[in-house]
Amino acid sequence: PGRKLLPDGTAPPILVDRMEVAVRICNEDPELKVLILSGGKMPMNVDEVTRISGACEGPAGERPPATEAEAMQRLALRLGLGADVEVLLESEALNTLENAVHVRRMLEARGDVRKLAVVTSEFHMPRVKQTFELIFEGSSLALAFHESSDAALTAAEREREDAVEPAMTARLLPQAKIYRRYLAGEISLEEA
Repeated sequence: PGRKLLPDGTAPPILVDRMEVAVRICNEDPELKVLILSGGKMPMNVDEVTRISGACEGPAGERPPATEAEAMQRLALRLGLGADVEVLLESEALNTLENAVHVRRMLEARGDVRKLAVVTSEFHMPRVKQTFELIFEGSSLALAFHESSDAALTAAEREREDAVEPAMTARLLPQAKIYRRYLAGEISLEEA
């Protein structure tokens, strides 16, 4: 469910909506006992970390999350994620294709997961669905897709997403071919 965090290290409303859906389906579906939260590193200088440490959600003085994935883990626990759901953090991906590749590798390495439920916002779902289907082609994992509302987008965010998503989708197929080569070990991530 990743999404860039607010400057104080907290989740924006659109990410909260995604996490509410993720927590709900994990708590309701007995097959979903592993929650993978994906969101890359947030580069912050020491002075930024110090400045926001006191303003961060949670106990006073709690350090801000180092990654979007860590912020989502904190949020999932606050939203009531069941204690029987294992949380894994995928914090290396910097885009949706890398997210799909890393998640596939994580799940294949485990070998005990049969179903993957992917959660994202309505505006992002067409590209996410196509991305995961391309990267998981040939996998034995069953994919299910769940949308959260994108009503929390501001007018400016919606305008940006309306411009960006079609452009990203248009170049998805050639990029996915490259990332499948990375997944197969034919090239490095840097080459991808």
